Amino acid sequence: MNLELRSLTEAQIHLLHSHQMKRDFPPNELKGVNMILNGVRAGLYDVLGAYEHGQMVGYACVYHPKEGRVHLLDYLAVELGLRGRGYGTALLHALQKHYAANADALMIECERPKAAPDEKEARKRIRFYTQAGAQLTNVRVWLFEVEYSILVLPCGRELAAQDWAARLMGMYRQMLPPDKFEGNVRLIRS
Repeated sequence: MNLELRSLTEAQIHLLHSHQMKRDFPPNELKGVNMILNGVRAGLYDVLGAYEHGQMVGYACVYHPKEGRVHLLDYLAVELGLRGRGYGTALLHALQKHYAANADALMIECERPKAAPDEKEARKRIRFYTQAGAQLTNVRVWLFEVEYSILVLPCGRELAAQDWAARLMGMYRQMLPPDKFEGNVRLIRS
């Protein structure tokens, strides 16, 4: 499977957000479209469509800070009718290649199974990422009323030991206005 990643236009992002993203992510985990567009306009956020033979099969949203070689995979989904066929793994591998020149790793937030409404589904999601090459860290965060475990997906090279908690909290501070950060972001374990 060879996917082509394309940056989406603002009109395409509006459509993606109002249809697929609202379908694929719970309201308490979904950023507003204006926040996403502001990140794109500032050059800090990519909204990428994954295409095979001209058809969009999935999408990913990635935050990349002004400095540093660790990015945050904010959203990733495959179209409903295509799930379970390897497109998610192919999309992760395409992202690794896409960012290899300017990122050492993609950080990934996954709902912590013991805190998730559906523990089995949360375990399945973490297993998906680890089978694709991501490493589960010991970092856990509470973010807008959802508890997440943090994984790290290398982009083309061996990962040196890093303070993943500090990197993640630094990204959240850059992404969120102070009033949104305070009271909505808390490091649980590092």
